[in-house]
Amino acid sequence: MPDFFDLIHQYIGFFPLAAFIALLLAGINIPISEDLVIITGALVCHEDKSLLIPTFAAIYCAVVIGDFACYWLGTRLRNGFKNSRFIVLLFSPKHIERMGRYLKRYGIFTFIVCRFIPFGVRNTLFLSSGFLSLPLRRFALYDIPAATISISTLFFLVYYFGEMIKKPIKVVGVILFAMILLAVVLGIIRIVRQWRLSHNR
Repeated sequence: MPDFFDLIHQYIGFFPLAAFIALLLAGINIPISEDLVIITGALVCHEDKSLLIPTFAAIYCAVVIGDFACYWLGTRLRNGFKNSRFIVLLFSPKHIERMGRYLKRYGIFTFIVCRFIPFGVRNTLFLSSGFLSLPLRRFALYDIPAATISISTLFFLVYYFGEMIKKPIKVVGVILFAMILLAVVLGIIRIVRQWRLSHNR
């Protein structure tokens, strides 16, 4: 029977695609940690440096696309979709209102700070931006620089300082890679179940 870690390593070249899908799901508030995907990507690139450019590109593009998808969902809420059970299951109106106050007061600094805060804070900000009719151009001017700062900081800190803990990186990277694949599958299952639930009521 083949070793599990060796089996995962055979498919490590697919990590950029797995990360891309996972982050798109995270963008619509499926419980997949964006930070976990970024950290895993940096660790995977320690194992195979040829994956550095495609992995970072996949992570960056997926994060930004996910941000804009969440913004779009906010515009749908504003246009009358707030009675949709599917949307309400994903986002809390109370959190949207609170984030809206921060957004109006601090502008781009809200984006920069929230980009470093996990556990759904980012997505609530993006959703609030759409709900509060923040112009798309301004959203892009706020979000893209903030995403560039946060993604690059976390990814390359882990990538470069990972050299100091090179021995455990192999095991940790493989385990996290397996967790990402599992999260993608569970995220898709959750979307399908919630979609069916919202249409059956």
